[in-house]
Amino acid sequence: MTKDIEKLTDNSAKKYQFWFFFALLAVLSVYMFLLYGPVYNQPGYDYYFHLKRFEALITTLQEGRFPIYIDYTAALDYGYLSKVFYSDVILIPFAVIGLITGGQSAYEVMLVTMTILCGLFMYKTINTVYKSSFAATIGSILYTFSVYRLFDVYNRGALGEVFAFTFIPIVFLGLYHIIKGDYKKWYIIAIGFSLLIFSHVISTVLTFITVIIFLIVYYKDIVNEPKRFYYLALAGIITLFITCSYILPMWEQMQSNTFRYETNDWTLPSRAKLPLNYVLWALFCGFVYPKDITIVGIGVVLTLAIFLRFFVREKSNKLKSVDIGVLIGILYLIASSSMFPWGRFPFTLLSFIQYPSRLYLLVTFFFAIAAGYYLSRIFLKNKSRFIALGVVVLLTAVTLYFHNDNYKFMYAEHIRPSNEKPTPGNFFYLNGAEYVPDRVSSGYYILSRGDSIGIMNNDAQIMNISRNKNIFQVNITTSKIDSLELPLFYYKGYVTELNNENIPFTQSRNGLIQVPADKPGTLKVYYKGTIIQNISWYITIGCVILLCIYIFVSRRKQHPK
Repeated sequence: MTKDIEKLTDNSAKKYQFWFFFALLAVLSVYMFLLYGPVYNQPGYDYYFHLKRFEALITTLQEGRFPIYIDYTAALDYGYLSKVFYSDVILIPFAVIGLITGGQSAYEVMLVTMTILCGLFMYKTINTVYKSSFAATIGSILYTFSVYRLFDVYNRGALGEVFAFTFIPIVFLGLYHIIKGDYKKWYIIAIGFSLLIFSHVISTVLTFITVIIFLIVYYKDIVNEPKRFYYLALAGIITLFITCSYILPMWEQMQSNTFRYETNDWTLPSRAKLPLNYVLWALFCGFVYPKDITIVGIGVVLTLAIFLRFFVREKSNKLKSVDIGVLIGILYLIASSSMFPWGRFPFTLLSFIQYPSRLYLLVTFFFAIAAGYYLSRIFLKNKSRFIALGVVVLLTAVTLYFHNDNYKFMYAEHIRPSNEKPTPGNFFYLNGAEYVPDRVSSGYYILSRGDSIGIMNNDAQIMNISRNKNIFQVNITTSKIDSLELPLFYYKGYVTELNNENIPFTQSRNGLIQVPADKPGTLKVYYKGTIIQNISWYITIGCVILLCIYIFVSRRKQHPK
C-alpha cells in the first residue's frame, strides 16, 4: 500500500499522477450526474432559454440554413435573433450529436463534456504554473465541483457561465506564458479569450479586467522584455479576428436598434448587489443553506482553505502570485456586497454585468488555486498528501450531496413555478428577453396580439397567412397605399419580397416589422442575414485554420523529429 501511494504521489511519476487525477475527476463527475439526475427533470431558471437556442441550431443544421439563421419558433413565432447576441460556436459539435440523439440528450452530453474539460484545463493550468500535480489535483477538483459552478449548472441553468468556467483556466495559462513563461506560446491566451468570448461576453469582460490587474502588478516583466508586450498585442489582434463572426454581427445589430437590455433597470448591479448576510452565507454555505433565500455561494470548503495561508512559511514568487489572486478574490467579494458603490461612476460603466455575484466565478478560480497550492506547501510527505487529498474528495462529495438536496428544494419552491411552462411572465422562455426590440412592451402584448397582421390604414385585405419553417407568407389585396405590421420582431437581416421583388421594411412603433402595401400580391418574409454576418463567418474560419497551421509549424520547429 505504501509503495502504491508513493508511486502515485512521486513527482517523477507524472503519467501516473495525471491518470490518478483523471480517475478522481471521472468518478466525481459520474457521482454528480447520477446524484442530480438529468437537468431536464428539474431545469434551472435559464435552462429552457439555452435549450431552445440549442434546438434552433439543431433545426438549422437539419434544414441546411447554417450558419445564418433566426430562431423562428421563439416567442410565439415572432422570432428571436439570439445567436447574434449569444454565440453558438461552442454549441456546434454538440448540435451535430443532437441530430442523432435529440436536443435534451445532446445537452446532457454537453454538460458532461464541459465538466470533464473544466477539470482537465484547470489541472493543466495549475500544474504548468506551479509545477505540482498535487496542487493541480486539489485545485481542479475544488474548482470543477465548486458551489458556484453547481449553482450555474443547476439552479440558474446558466450555460454561458458554465462554458466560461471551462475556458477561464486557458486564459490564465496563456497569461502566465505572456508574463513569466514562454511568450512564443502567445496563442494560448488568444485561444482562451476566443473561447471565452464565444461562451459568455460578461464573463469575458470581468476576466479581461482581472488580466489587466495582473499585467499592472507584473508590469516590470513586460517592460524588461518588450517582446512579451508585442506578443500580447499579437494575441489580442488574433483574438479579434477569430471572434469577428460574433463581435461584428452583434455590433451591427446594436447599432441598428435599441433592445430591452439597454433600458431594463431591474438587473442593474446597484440593485442586485448582495446584503452582507448573503455574502456571509455565500462564504459558508455548502453543507448548510437557508431555506428561505437563494444563495449564490463560494462554499465553506474554499473559504476555510484560504485560512491555510497562515500555516505556509515559505517565501517565493509562486506564493506571491497565489496571494495576489486571493487578494483579488477578496476584493471581488467586497464588490459583490452592498458596501460597493455600483451606482457611481466609473462603476456604472459596468452596469451590463447585471449581477455583481458573477464575480464569484473568478473568486472561485483564485480560491481553488490557493487551496491547492497552500495544501501542497503544508503537506510535503506522500502519506499526508494522500490523506489530505482523500479529505478534499470526501468534502467535495458531501458538498455535492447537500447542494443537490438544497437545489431540489429550491426548484420545487421557487424555480418550477417561474419556468414550468412558457408564459408572458418569462417571455415564453426568453426570460428577460434582453435582445427583443425595446419598443416591444411585454410578453403580454405578444400574447394578446397573436398571429394577427396590423393594417395601418384599414384599406388592405389579407388572406392565406402561412408559416413554412422560417418563411412567413401572406396574400394582399389593396387598391390604395397602405402599411402592414407583421407578427415578427424587427431585426436587421430580414428580407421582404412582394411578388418576388424586394421591398423596404421599417420598424413599427411596437418593435415589429412594418412593410408598405401599395399593390396586390404575395408578400414573403424570411431571415437571410447581412453581408457582415456572411463575411465575418469566413474570416473566423480562415483565421482558425491559419492559427492551427502556425501552431503546428512552430511546434515542429521546436521539436523536430
